[in-house]
Amino acid sequence: TLKLEELIGDLLELARLEGGGGTLAFKDVAISDLFGRVVDRHGPTIRERDITIERRIEPADLEVRGDPQRLEQALQNLASNALRHTPEGGTIRLSASATADGVHIQVADSGAGIPPEHLPRVFDRFYKADPSRSVGVASSGSGLGLSIVQAIVERHGGRITAANAETGGGAIFEIALPEQPHESAA
Repeated sequence: TLKLEELIGDLLELARLEGGGGTLAFKDVAISDLFGRVVDRHGPTIRERDITIERRIEPADLEVRGDPQRLEQALQNLASNALRHTPEGGTIRLSASATADGVHIQVADSGAGIPPEHLPRVFDRFYKADPSRSVGVASSGSGLGLSIVQAIVERHGGRITAANAETGGGAIFEIALPEQPHESAA
């Protein structure tokens, strides 16, 4: 019953985001605050599994214009996935940088990466790559988390991509947000 309730909640959330429902409260958000909340929320799992968290923000006081709760939700979903696929003693890297076209935020893990045949579909609803890749104790989700992340990013006028690290393995999710989001999408 709980799993079904979670699935229904995720479906409603995704429909609301994709349909333009709900108002986004745009303001300047410090990336360091977003990263701090992500690490705090997952602290027990990080410590239990001896995961190293690397944070890099350039410049250090980097901010992005967006809805703080929705941006945090997107990063929390990406961090949960990274934890699920990072082996004990592994590393998760949270990084952000200012670019000519806005802000780029990455969540990268030191897991096995995503099989190339699955990369084009990771943002599809209910799509799950091989569940045997999961190394954490967290249960597999509804298959909607990355779809929700994509909808949040798109509501901010941005885009998200998934790739594998060229060396050393692991998956990299990158969010590219424009310097000034389309607040009319709120």
